[in-house]
Amino acid sequence: MSDVEEKFEAGQYEGVVTLLSGRARTAREHSLLGISLLNTGRLEEAELALTKASLLGDPEGQVELGNVLRLLGRFEEAASHLQTMAPGLSGEVLLRCLRWWGVAEFQAGQTAEGLRRVERAWHGYVALGNEEWTARVTVSLAQMYTLLGNPRRAKLLLSEAVGVLPTLPDPAPRLSALRNLLELQIAHGEFAEARETLWEAKRTLKQADSPRLRALLMTSEAELLRLNGDYPTYIHVLEELRPLAESLQDHNLRVWVVSRLAEHQSLVGQHGRAVDTLLGFGSVPAEWPAELWATSGVVARRRGDPASAVADLERAAQMFREAGTSPELVRVQLHHAAAALQLRQEATVASALKEALTHMLRLRQLGEFRPDLEELSELLHYAVLEPEIAPYMEPLLDRLAHLAGAPTLPEDGVITVQVQTLGRQAVHKDGEEVRFTYGGTVPLLVYITLSPGRTRAEMQLDLFPEKDPKSGAAYMRQCLKELRDRLGAQIVRFEGPHQAPRYFLGRDVHVDLDLHALREALARRETARALALYRGPFLPDLEDSEWAEGLRDEALLALTLELRRQMERVQAEGDHRRVVLLANQYLRIDPFESEVLELRLRAAETFAPPHELAKYTADLRRLFN
Repeated sequence: MSDVEEKFEAGQYEGVVTLLSGRARTAREHSLLGISLLNTGRLEEAELALTKASLLGDPEGQVELGNVLRLLGRFEEAASHLQTMAPGLSGEVLLRCLRWWGVAEFQAGQTAEGLRRVERAWHGYVALGNEEWTARVTVSLAQMYTLLGNPRRAKLLLSEAVGVLPTLPDPAPRLSALRNLLELQIAHGEFAEARETLWEAKRTLKQADSPRLRALLMTSEAELLRLNGDYPTYIHVLEELRPLAESLQDHNLRVWVVSRLAEHQSLVGQHGRAVDTLLGFGSVPAEWPAELWATSGVVARRRGDPASAVADLERAAQMFREAGTSPELVRVQLHHAAAALQLRQEATVASALKEALTHMLRLRQLGEFRPDLEELSELLHYAVLEPEIAPYMEPLLDRLAHLAGAPTLPEDGVITVQVQTLGRQAVHKDGEEVRFTYGGTVPLLVYITLSPGRTRAEMQLDLFPEKDPKSGAAYMRQCLKELRDRLGAQIVRFEGPHQAPRYFLGRDVHVDLDLHALREALARRETARALALYRGPFLPDLEDSEWAEGLRDEALLALTLELRRQMERVQAEGDHRRVVLLANQYLRIDPFESEVLELRLRAAETFAPPHELAKYTADLRRLFN
């Protein structure tokens, strides 16, 4: 075996490029050079070398030329080339041809044909008995199942592939499997598992000399940062990734980076920069892929041009619909509905939102849509009280309780924790729940957030009045110590005399409190967000505290008063269907309110079918019996 072949088999692709650049003469040498250039991310040079190999009749070069054309975004050209080559191929090279042919068809929007062709390749590799090559095709199948909305099947295939694919000599297939598994974990909000997979992928990446693989892994890392709300690091990764994507000339990677960078720029109000970033993609808008049309529509909506937004988002939705890519279609239709709502195009709102919600219910995952749902709270407020859309919203309401307004952009060095107090108490930091030994630790953090500047004795009296001063003081010290141990020493600071200091949150601490979010939602009349946030009484496990009881009553009263105001308004307008919808939401919170039970029954008598009337009548009778 020659030095070139040895380096190629060992995955030393830069060494192969060094030996063959300007020196390749035979079909095999051009093929080895082209595949090595492909694996190091130099796609345009790889296309030239593989074209020569293909013309000289090297079967592997012919197949990998189709793969390069696919990576350059020329999907139809790739599929056509591989279709032409297939009749003259046999063995493993034919199976590889079927794999890339199917992937190219899938990416060109011919999803059913592409999936069938890759499955044929997979069956062929299984028959050959080569576990590693089978696992490589398994990764392609998993990517397709993910895009087609079958994440369970995709995760099963990827877990199998990760267990088979080796780190050496070629770590690229294993990295691809790990990255796709990471993407699924991120989409399902499994952030702790995602961090472990990211760590394993970075460890594997150290064995690869491939800027392209590094760039692809950076996209997954960026998405994990975005969903965790770490926007400063997120934008840093995007800006580092953009020149790398341009140098690699990977079509899909360039589309991803440009669309994400432009969208973030518009999110922080830099609409001009966002448009400039989109136009910097290089092709004229008429030739844009769906992702760029989607981003253009979101940018237009945010800068106050809903008419342009609707046009762009309708175009993107149709392209995603034809390609069968559900998650992308969901995001587009949510923003499409929001833009149409600004134009008061109720029929368009209903159509777009029903399609988005239907796919969300089928996918059973909300994690990747969280920033969009937070941004579009007005749309959700509209949807929960719209008779045509409300049935789709009902199953989702309980899973929307994380909504807390528009995404925040924390400053560097700021500690941000999310605290849930309504229905249950929980603290999350960096996307993971922090558990405490003492039941009073979370109430203490909440108290300091809501009532800063109190002494330890004052806090104990409000929170734990059943404890005597001595045991109460000891318990307070334990809770304060646990707060610092679990969340960082700077979480709480104190001022004043040593004997009776007053406690405050640390200067670089931000607490996202669901009670604050509930008050804000009610002040803005954002009913859907308020209903999603209210999961039950404030700090339900904290007993004997008049302070907690007062806040419980305040939260419940504010929400029920807002619902009553809205019921009175729609009743006066004669909108009986919305009266029933509002009453149903009220009775989820307080099921024994006779006045609301009676109001619901009277409203339902004007339109509801017999079985619904019977249920409402039974609910009312049960109260009095």
